[in-house]
Amino acid sequence: MVTGSAGAKREAAAVVATAMAQSLGALDEWQSKTLLAGYGIGVPEGGIAHTEDEAAAIAQELDGPVVVKAIGSHISHKTEHGLVALDLRGDEAVRTAAGSLLASNQGKGTALLVERMVRGAREFMIGMKRDPLFGPVIVFGIGGIFAEAHKDFTLGVTPLEDRDIEGMLAGIRASALLGEFRGLPPVDRASLARAIHALALIAEDHPAVAEIDVNPLIVQGVSPVAADALVILDPAAASGASAPSPRVTSSPDLTRLFAPRAVTVVGASSDVSKWGGSLLRNLIEGGFAGPIYPVNGRGGSVQGLPAYGSIADLPEVPDLALVALGSTHVNAVIEQCGARGIPNALVVAAGFAEAGEAGVAAEAELIETARTAGVTLVGPNCMGLLATHSRLHAVGFLELRPQAGGLSIVSQSGNIGVQLVTRAERRGVGIDKYVSVGNQAATSALDVLDALGDDPQTVAALVYLEGIGNGRRFLDVMRRITPKKPVVVLRGGLTEYGCRAAASHTGAMAGGADVFMAAAAQTGCLVRTGPDESMDLALCLSALPLPAGRRVAVMTLGGGWGVLAADEVARNDLELAPLEPCVLAELDELLPGYWCRSNPVDLVAAIGPDLASHALTALAESESVDAVVVLGILRSPSTGWTSDDQVSAGAPGGPGRGSFNPAEIAFLERVTELMASTGKPIINVPLRPVEAATFPGSARHDPVILYSPVAAVRALAAMAWYGEYVAAQAGPPPR
Repeated sequence: MVTGSAGAKREAAAVVATAMAQSLGALDEWQSKTLLAGYGIGVPEGGIAHTEDEAAAIAQELDGPVVVKAIGSHISHKTEHGLVALDLRGDEAVRTAAGSLLASNQGKGTALLVERMVRGAREFMIGMKRDPLFGPVIVFGIGGIFAEAHKDFTLGVTPLEDRDIEGMLAGIRASALLGEFRGLPPVDRASLARAIHALALIAEDHPAVAEIDVNPLIVQGVSPVAADALVILDPAAASGASAPSPRVTSSPDLTRLFAPRAVTVVGASSDVSKWGGSLLRNLIEGGFAGPIYPVNGRGGSVQGLPAYGSIADLPEVPDLALVALGSTHVNAVIEQCGARGIPNALVVAAGFAEAGEAGVAAEAELIETARTAGVTLVGPNCMGLLATHSRLHAVGFLELRPQAGGLSIVSQSGNIGVQLVTRAERRGVGIDKYVSVGNQAATSALDVLDALGDDPQTVAALVYLEGIGNGRRFLDVMRRITPKKPVVVLRGGLTEYGCRAAASHTGAMAGGADVFMAAAAQTGCLVRTGPDESMDLALCLSALPLPAGRRVAVMTLGGGWGVLAADEVARNDLELAPLEPCVLAELDELLPGYWCRSNPVDLVAAIGPDLASHALTALAESESVDAVVVLGILRSPSTGWTSDDQVSAGAPGGPGRGSFNPAEIAFLERVTELMASTGKPIINVPLRPVEAATFPGSARHDPVILYSPVAAVRALAAMAWYGEYVAAQAGPPPR
């Protein structure tokens, strides 16, 4: 079989078309390999036989050990059913095997595939599966009959770039098998990459191909050969009937949502126990600088502001309407917003899609009303939004007052979003924006993220997601944003796997959670599953410079923490930076003669504040160091720390600064100077807990304080990975 030629590709297309015309659910192995060969994937020489004589004749032409298999569109796993005869030599062996296979499958439309025996010590698998959210997903991993037991595989969501494919090859645990191994030559990685790319092309060219399973893909010499293959068809996919419903793929303009010149609260109340009362109070007390127009049918005055009987009575057109009425009134309000020209409306009311069939119908009507009226709709069933740089505190009931900063938070869950903002406020993390998207009837979390990608105040984003909705939209948005600014995804629902096809290894292995994680990695997202870890990472990405590499210096006041940090460095594919002779000489002058003279650098409790600053300077300025973790200097007797009461009474004020005494403040200011001069991240872990997570100053990068050595190293590992992603997106520097 000639592979990869124009004629072979036409033959492959004809095979799929014929099978579709016959309403077949799958291609047999010969047809499957014809399709693969048409796209340049290596397959064994062979042919189709229907009798013992035909099988023997094909074997004679192949002149060597052969394999005889019973094939048919109704046959999937041949080995498990004893439908394969291996390593046959001579006419008698071939005839015997052929006769036995034909007899056992008599009357089932079974043919025989006679092929040259493929030999190789290394067996891989490649495959394709159409995910309902993300579309075609490619699988690469360890193959053979125990593929599902090993579960050593990686996924790639199409379209695949060269670096994505290389990441798939390097991502399996047994990636050493691709190189020289026990006397075996290295695998031709280029051929393997072309085979993976070929599956993506097949998926693009043939919508009716629902799934492909190539297992085993045997490395014969150095080249991969498809020893077995299965292609599953979906007739509905050819017409697009089984494709997910398309969503709008362009984002609304949210500029005035984040920075409105004037705001109206529709359903405003003097009773702060109601949504209309609490929203209005928070707007006023949050210091919103623009006009606030309460709308209340009774008019008069509400919370000291003149109230208007309707939207039509407002003295000017506000940029944002906060709708605090029950669900039965919302539709009419959105119509009035459109008639008055109000571009944005945030609806807090529940009782829509989350409330059953009637609510689903009401939400559909609301979406259409907003679309017709030209109103960008946020919600319904949401908590509100914050924009600290605009002094817009439009959240109901809760008084959220985080300090202004560069981190923006988007959440599909109101309570988790509030929890994240509250944690940020408690830890001194600066927040730019917070948006609760609720039911995402018209404006999704991805729409908000897309807008934040061009937002100058947002340095990094943290988003809580439970569902994606449209996987291709996720890919497009994240690919656009992450090269410019980092996105941390706090993901819920990762253990809820979708339905799995049982007809192939590929279908049984590529679950929904795995596909999402592959898509996130390809697009530079940093996924976490806990609020604390996600906040730690988002804080570091918004406040610290990215490391230029993976070499970490650990400076510790005590050996135990240094050991924990070193273990975590190894677990996260980082390196303990070697100490240069000049660095060793500087530290020799600072520390007692019995210090360990290695990294982690144990300061052996023989320190004062100045000594710690000098040691940190030597490490941070070393050309062999990309990042520094400082353990136990803050909140220790060595820096004069005694108690929270004394520190709070005597320390200079300001967010985060009141947690430290003057000696610690001087040390943290030195950390700020070193990050500015070296461009390297420095993370501090105090000896005893401290409430603040940042030490804000006037510099671009602020010191970050995390709660444990493990947390610090994990954050650095994620930052290093993200830095590598950004560098890869930028490409090689010009010569």
